[in-house]
Amino acid sequence: MPPSLAIVIVSFNCREPLRQCLSGLQVGGTLSRVVVIDNASTDGTAEMIRQDFSSALLVANAENRGFAAACNQGIRATTEEFVLLLNPDTLPEATGLRALLQTMIDQPTIGACGPRILNPDGTLQRSCRRFPTLGVILCAELGWQEPYRMSGWAHDTTREVDQLMGSCLLLRRAALEQVGLLDERFFLYFEEVDLCWRLKRAGWRVLFVSQASVVHLGGQSSAADRSAALRHRYRSLFEFYRKHFPRWQLPLLRGAVQLGALLRALTGKKDYWVIVREAWKL
Repeated sequence: MPPSLAIVIVSFNCREPLRQCLSGLQVGGTLSRVVVIDNASTDGTAEMIRQDFSSALLVANAENRGFAAACNQGIRATTEEFVLLLNPDTLPEATGLRALLQTMIDQPTIGACGPRILNPDGTLQRSCRRFPTLGVILCAELGWQEPYRMSGWAHDTTREVDQLMGSCLLLRRAALEQVGLLDERFFLYFEEVDLCWRLKRAGWRVLFVSQASVVHLGGQSSAADRSAALRHRYRSLFEFYRKHFPRWQLPLLRGAVQLGALLRALTGKKDYWVIVREAWKL
């Protein structure tokens, strides 16, 4: 019996990109295995799913439960051997999904794998990062992103990595059963970082698969309120540190985040003023 795949998509006010995403899956013949969790969208997403993609399982939340909690709803609603977490603003292709699935089948020690993430113009989105240990994240917050983003590597070879972007992330259910599902204390951002951290510490491999690719439009749900998105990102960063690192590191992290946010705000990125004001409250 061939391995089974469930595709879980969490959407919040992302109706038209989601329509494109589901249309691509329908062409690829995988729509019957798709679960869409709508996080209380106000743009008619749920109605669009019911009308145009009735073969998909729709879970329409009455409130925005956050990304991790919604992903877990989708995972719990399925029983397949593999679960693909897929953003609604991606344009997947059947060949790329098959390459990811085949990689997992061929290498049973892999707990999670992900493809090359491309911008709509075909350029690369750097989707792999090192874990945000104190030295790495201090450099990144103060403007030196190369170590964190693995900038010396062109994402052109398959290799093990620390963490993968959650926009297209294939997971092995057996690994999730061992380490647990996504941690729901992360409302948005860092839930996949935390999951990869736990997988690797349990002995599972996390693999970037260069021969698979997916187009990611990027930032569709967060575009309407960048300040709120930044709050979520940094709140989740500090939550990750409280969970995994000694508490003495938090003041150093807060100082670097505040200084980095100030430098960005002074150079025109005005959304960062909220982080300048609130860094010591996160």
